[in-house]
Order: sequence, then structure tokens, then C-alpha cells
Amino acid sequence: MITKKSKIWKYFSRLFLSIDQLGNAIAGGDPDNTISARVGYYNHHYFPENEKVPWYWSVFEKIINVTFCPADGPNHCHEAYHNDAGEIFDNRLTNILVAIAATIIIIPSCIVIAFILYLLSALGIVKRKTIERDKNLEKRLNSCSLVLISTFQEINEHGLDFNLENSKKQLKILLEKADKIKQAINSK
Repeated sequence: MITKKSKIWKYFSRLFLSIDQLGNAIAGGDPDNTISARVGYYNHHYFPENEKVPWYWSVFEKIINVTFCPADGPNHCHEAYHNDAGEIFDNRLTNILVAIAATIIIIPSCIVIAFILYLLSALGIVKRKTIERDKNLEKRLNSCSLVLISTFQEINEHGLDFNLENSKKQLKILLEKADKIKQAINSK
């Protein structure tokens, strides 16, 4: 069985991730985001409550979620956003031209991927993953802490001469909050 720890899984998941990010860049998105994370962002976190999500983002989410359901469960796009939440998604490119480019990429890709995933699932080779939310959150908090520490070190190392006192205070507060959250997770 192919597992997340096997070399073949790691190789193909990295390969497909890079192809996914390329497709997102071609469709006008940030090259560091996946299409699924971008779709999850637009459907669940971008538009204010009084504003309706453009129809094509909802259609993309349904297609992608059905495609990846055998491996990731029914909320693939929303989970992808949460796993990539530190990225920048809002590039204001939500017009119909982007929708056309995304459609050209998403629909053919999803047909092929769905065929493969559903076949592998039927054969018992691919199984739906279990979301380990606590571990995912801890991993993201550790990553955030490292970014904050690095930012704080850069500020200090370069002796930046413009007023950074307020930013330094905010960074210290965020570091303290991140440490408290990590401790709370670790104590469970």
C-alpha cells in the first residue's frame, strides 16, 4: 500500500504539488499556492458575508472536492486552504478571464485525477486520510513562531534606523501568544 511515508508517495506528491502550483500561476494566482487552497480561500474566507462568491469558485470547489474525496474527504479545498493559510491569496484576480483559464486547467485535470483516485481507492491502494487537526495546528504554529523569530532577529541584526518599536512590541506579543498556544496544545 502507498502511504504518506513511502518514498514513492513523497516523490509523486511533490511532483503533483509543483504542477498544481504552476496551474494556479497560469490561472493568475500566486505561484506558491495550490489551486485547491485558492478555491478554498475564495469560497470560505475571501468574500464578506453580504457579498456573494462568484459562481465559478463554487463550481470549482464542487469539482475539486469530488475529485479528491477518495483521498482527502469531502472538504478538500477548505482543508487545503487551512494547510496553506499563511500564504497570500487575494490578488484581486477573480474575473471571468481567470475563471476561463482555471476551467481549462481544472476540469481536464480533475477528470484524469478522479479516474485514477477512484480506481486506486476501489482497489484499496488509496485510503481516505485522517485529518490530525491538532498536529496540523501545532506544525503551523511552529512555522509561524520561526517566521516571527527570524523577523525579530533580522530587525535586531540590521539595526534598522526607522521606528520599529511598535513592530517589535507586536512581534514579542505574537511570540508570547504562539508559545502559550503551543504549550496548551502540548499539555493535552
